[in-house]
Formats: sequence, C-alpha cells, structure tokens
Amino acid sequence: MVTVSSCRTTKAPVQHVTFPPEVRLSQIEAREMANLAQEISVEIGMPVTQEDNLLLYAFIADWRNVPYRYGSVGKRGTDCSGFVMSLYEAVYQIPIGRMSAASLMDKTVPIERAELKEGDLVFFNINNRTGGRASHVGVYLRNDLFVHAATKTGITISSLSERYYSRTYLGAGRIRERT
Repeated sequence: MVTVSSCRTTKAPVQHVTFPPEVRLSQIEAREMANLAQEISVEIGMPVTQEDNLLLYAFIADWRNVPYRYGSVGKRGTDCSGFVMSLYEAVYQIPIGRMSAASLMDKTVPIERAELKEGDLVFFNINNRTGGRASHVGVYLRNDLFVHAATKTGITISSLSERYYSRTYLGAGRIRERT
C-alpha cells in the first residue's frame, strides 16, 4: 500500500486510478506505433487514421516477413493458426489457445462477408479438405485485405478478392469474446 502524508495530516491511501489505454502510451511510444502503422499502411496501400487499431498495425509490421513454419509459433517461424493466436493475445488480450484453423472456425460466431470488421477471422479450404473444413485462417483488416501466414511468403497481407483466396474462401467468424 502506498501512503501520502504532509505536515499536520494523517496518512491516507492513494486511490487507484485507471487510465484508458491510449493515455498509458508515452508520446514516444505513440509516435513509434504511428510510424510502424504508417509503414505498414504504405505497403498495403491504405491510410491509417486515428480510428484504426494502431496496436494491430504495429504488430503486423513487427511480424512482417516472419517465415512460415508448420506447427511453430514465434518470430523464427509460425503457421497460420499460430500467428492468429499470437496476434489475438498481443493485440486483443484474448487467449484463444493453440488449435487448428478448423477448430478455430468452430469456436467463432459465423458472420457474413459483408459484416466483416477489423479483427474478424477469415477461413479457407486451401488443402481441399473433405467436408469443407478450414485448413487456413487469417485476420481481416479492411477493404477486403487480411493478414496471414502464407507458406511461400510468411506473414503477409492478401486480398479476399484475389482469385486464389476467392476460390478457397470458406467463411468468416468473430471470436466470441469480441462479440
């Protein structure tokens, strides 16, 4: 317990004050995050504004070009579900646990493509799995763009409109804690 006192006063406990997350960032941290967000926005061709989740874009910039490594999670290599797990824990403070894209799809609230918002998950049947089960997952950004761990390019940003992803798109879901 922290106490404060001065001449002729009694000791009183200091009240715990909680600041919103945007106030907790120092000006330097905020500037660094804005620079990282701007860097990634130039690469993907969309401006980052005050309304955007700067922590999300800073996370993406930090993980850009991390190679794909099946069954791994970390900056030395990650697969798609490992990347999504890391992103959700770091950006949204939601521990979703380590699971396959198919299991992750089962744990989300299904949403229509027209309802997609930043942070929603997008699922694909890339391995042509029987029963239409998801074999790949990414995190939606906006304007049809999503971030994911691709086997050839590692952490990258792609468009749902690209022929390959349009053809293999299964659906989208929202993590229950974010609904």
